[in-house]
Amino acid sequence: MRDLLLGTPVRDLDFAVEGDAVSVARDVARELGVEARVHGRFATATVASGGERLDFAATRSETYERPGALPRVAPASIEEDLGRRDFSVHAMALSLAPARGRRLNDPFGGREDLVRRRLRILHAHSFEDDPTRAYRAARYANRLGFSIEPRTRKAARHAVAAGFFEAISGDRRRRELRLILSEPRPAGAVRQMARLGLLPTLHPSLPTNGRALSRLAAAGRLAASAGKTTSWILYLLVWSSGLKARELEEFANRLALAGEERRILTSWRETLGNLAGSGRRPRPSQIAALRLTPDETAAAAVSSGRKEVRAVLAQQLLRKPVELSIGGRDLVRSGVSPGPEVGRALARTLAARRDGKIPREEELDYALKAASHPEAS
Repeated sequence: MRDLLLGTPVRDLDFAVEGDAVSVARDVARELGVEARVHGRFATATVASGGERLDFAATRSETYERPGALPRVAPASIEEDLGRRDFSVHAMALSLAPARGRRLNDPFGGREDLVRRRLRILHAHSFEDDPTRAYRAARYANRLGFSIEPRTRKAARHAVAAGFFEAISGDRRRRELRLILSEPRPAGAVRQMARLGLLPTLHPSLPTNGRALSRLAAAGRLAASAGKTTSWILYLLVWSSGLKARELEEFANRLALAGEERRILTSWRETLGNLAGSGRRPRPSQIAALRLTPDETAAAAVSSGRKEVRAVLAQQLLRKPVELSIGGRDLVRSGVSPGPEVGRALARTLAARRDGKIPREEELDYALKAASHPEAS
């Protein structure tokens, strides 16, 4: 309803059903000639057809045993269901039941808040029930260009001071931050989080000064101009580029990061250090030898303390990857004995191409020379 009333594209359709939502979803799926995917534990179902997704859920109430705990749910009316939403602009529904007529159900003044372009929680204990709503406030305010109503800001700061965020898991914290940093203009969302006092819930050393925010914006522009596929990790690295190794470990723990994402973040200081020690103006082949991901390359291109390194990294992103037009078979056919020296010669040739020492048409001659006289190449 928020997007519909704002006149913006409606990204998904959510149906709240007073009664058996799964049966309604199955009836709709049958009409569309598809199958409903049922989530029995939550009495919800999803119907996908023609690229559209319809979500059905039974109306319910929620109670929280303690701050940050997952709620206990019970069947309830649509009015009670709307009362468990995060903000008033999300607590609206359009009645579709024929007996009720087509009308807007807006018990918390969401439409007025849309006109005023503001986000407002429904009650004073909203962030106590679910502290992650404060992260969503920053995300929506940034996306929609809305202000955050003063009492809502005060409630968010109180939730931080009262320690309510300590009750939520690192997994939930990470999911919310990933959503924030995956949207356009993440620097604006970071600024909103700072205004709400949320940064200590992630790590107290995270910066929000103008330099940090400008780097976040620059990283997005650089990645977009290079046409590289990046992820939220790009912005996480840029934002945390001033943290020490111990602080990066703490940050990773707070977000319950695992696998490759954890490796990239916790080794970030080492990565920047390797770039700093790669020569006054590092050669592209030296950069390539570090095997950085596109996220790391773009992040370092705006975060490195050396302008020479930043320049080379930016050029690396904007250029097409260098690939050899020759392979091991070409060297063997030209008289080089099969063995490890073939691979080493190709590696030296690739480095020479990356550094602009030779053009493409000289690759084979250079590789043959490297294979027969490695010290001369």
